[in-house]
Amino acid sequence: MAAKGEQTSTKPTMQNKSAAGGMLALFKKGEGFYKDGYCRTGPEDSGNHSIAATVTDDFLKSSNGKEYSSVSAGDKTCLSAQHWADAMKELDGEQVPKVHLHASHEKALDVVGYKDLKKFAAQGEATNQSGRQETHINPSSGSGPVKERNEFGGDQGTVAPGRGKSQNVGTDTKPEGSGGQRG
Repeated sequence: MAAKGEQTSTKPTMQNKSAAGGMLALFKKGEGFYKDGYCRTGPEDSGNHSIAATVTDDFLKSSNGKEYSSVSAGDKTCLSAQHWADAMKELDGEQVPKVHLHASHEKALDVVGYKDLKKFAAQGEATNQSGRQETHINPSSGSGPVKERNEFGGDQGTVAPGRGKSQNVGTDTKPEGSGGQRG
């Protein structure tokens, strides 16, 4: 039980974000470093088991039994981000375990890029996350994504009567009923 005044949550999704940018989704009951069904990670998890994936036979063979002895091809499990990254480099496309983006923890992005995770997304995954940037931007560097001019205000051609500047630039007409005075 939490000490008085200390706030804790029993819901991992409230505290953890997915690699896709939203709340971390439940993956498979009993899976994950904490065996709670989520591929979440923390300071105790030195292996960063943050990638929710469906494993392949080739991955299991290439891992030489590294901690996956109880897993069979086609099983869903939380993989070490480094093991998944190694498989991506060593195996051909279809042999790489398919990633479930919404159930993969954002800490996976410390090891592998979102673009690579997205490339190997499991069938049916929503891979067009417009909110997720494909590269890491360090906020302290002062650089960041730049908005296009048309993204700032949308359609700026309509102004309510008596509000803002008139679109009839160069005329001295006042909006009807305004009188130019405040009451």
